[in-house]
Amino acid sequence: MSETGKGRRPNPDGPGPDRRGRVKLRDVAAAAGVHYSTVSRVLRSDPGVRVSPTVAARIRATAAELGYSPDIFAAGMHSKSLKSVGVIVHDITDPVYPPIVRGIEAVLRGRGFMTVIGNAGYDAGVETDMYEQMSERMVDGLIVGTTRLDDPTVERAVAAGVPIVSFLRRTRDDLCSAAVNDCAAGMRGLVDLAVGRGFRDFAVVAAPQTLSTARDRLDGIREGLAAHGIDLPPDRLAQVPRMNRVEGARAVRRLLDARATPPEVVICVNDLVALGAYDVAAERGMDCPGDISITGFNDMPMADMISPPLTTVRMELEAIGRQSAELLFEQLDERGPPRIVRLAPELKERGSLGWPRRRA
Repeated sequence: MSETGKGRRPNPDGPGPDRRGRVKLRDVAAAAGVHYSTVSRVLRSDPGVRVSPTVAARIRATAAELGYSPDIFAAGMHSKSLKSVGVIVHDITDPVYPPIVRGIEAVLRGRGFMTVIGNAGYDAGVETDMYEQMSERMVDGLIVGTTRLDDPTVERAVAAGVPIVSFLRRTRDDLCSAAVNDCAAGMRGLVDLAVGRGFRDFAVVAAPQTLSTARDRLDGIREGLAAHGIDLPPDRLAQVPRMNRVEGARAVRRLLDARATPPEVVICVNDLVALGAYDVAAERGMDCPGDISITGFNDMPMADMISPPLTTVRMELEAIGRQSAELLFEQLDERGPPRIVRLAPELKERGSLGWPRRRA
């Protein structure tokens, strides 16, 4: 694994109340003419903040004038620890999440902590509600798998001084520590394998580019193809709003309908999307891998037991969970700035990736 420590400050898009009409730290900062982290430290009475009494008074007066109400999570940071950590995921039925949560829980139990799990269902509003519900229960920190490149929940937690760690994904400016896979490297390896077998006609099912994993995987595919002088035309690229089997099937239907000749290989952003590709191949009477090859990403449980076994990129999911928990304890112990830990993926070559017909 490799790691980088960046610890960069957030760069919010601009002031304005959130969806509940709450005045935010950035609003106070804009009105007071200071950085929002300074506002956070002054309002928390951080003894290490270096501002004059005049500036501190101006910040407090501005906060009062705007009606700023401190985040309850920030207040909880100075209360007695309840030895609990909130874990927020998109969909606990997604086979990627249970091994990660198992890894998180193993480390937390070893330190006498319990896990509070929230299932956001790909709904940003629900995610915000969970943040607030967990804050009311005074959890000691958060480990989240719902992170977007620009993520208000992460920004809010960081601004409030809340220990928070992301797994699988990063924010654009690496605001918080994260345990991730080197997704780009994994996809480059997958492309190299397919091109090495003689494939040249690729289609890709990607995910929303608001997610670091989706961006990194698509970048890796493009880089891998470019290295071999292969283009990815627009009609060979589809995007799913959610990374599941149903959306994967819809995307692959669009790809197959775009041209009379199907692609030789469909590279899918994850294994659930790849299952959708299997479904469409079956419904159209196409043999995999004889007529079309399909690949995934994640190596979800039983990916080697479906027919044909799925060629994919393996992520050490339990290791990601354990590393996420260790990174959170670094934050709880105030041991330095955020760190990004990248785990190397492993290519799993199986039966769903065949050989071009012309080489048969």
